[in-house]
Amino acid sequence: MSTYEKYIAIDYGVKRVGLAVCNTQTGFVFPLCTLDRSVKKTFFEKFSALVDEQKPSAFILGLPFHEDGSPCITTSQVKNFAASLARRYPQPIFFMEELLSSFDAECDMRSQGLNAKKIKQAVDQEAAVRILESFLASPKKIRFIPRETTQKHTEETENQRTAQ
Repeated sequence: MSTYEKYIAIDYGVKRVGLAVCNTQTGFVFPLCTLDRSVKKTFFEKFSALVDEQKPSAFILGLPFHEDGSPCITTSQVKNFAASLARRYPQPIFFMEELLSSFDAECDMRSQGLNAKKIKQAVDQEAAVRILESFLASPKKIRFIPRETTQKHTEETENQRTAQ
């Protein structure tokens, strides 16, 4: 049995989800793939296959905020996605605050001379790499948002929908 953990980082988007992977033994972070979200069932089939293959010990989700630190519309979408993950998988879910990870990744890729098509294919994976690198570099005490928080958010969202 190995003594290291493996993490999958997720750069959530409405259209695409970028994934990156790392194990704590080497500390190297690699882009994994970009999954299309246009068909929810297909997305989760592919995602589940990757989870089965990679066997992560945790998921790291980029949690976006506005520059002033206030939540944006994607913040709620990521929390809803985390709640969906929590219903499907037993692994812990960590959030890593992020600001402009996709934008920064795109700028770096453009400066490396990549064309728009190649950037579109890989930018979400590269954003996930940045999220995971930030997570690994952060102090452990600020990394974890307990599963109960994710479950509480799910319950609050469901209650709000019921009340409408």
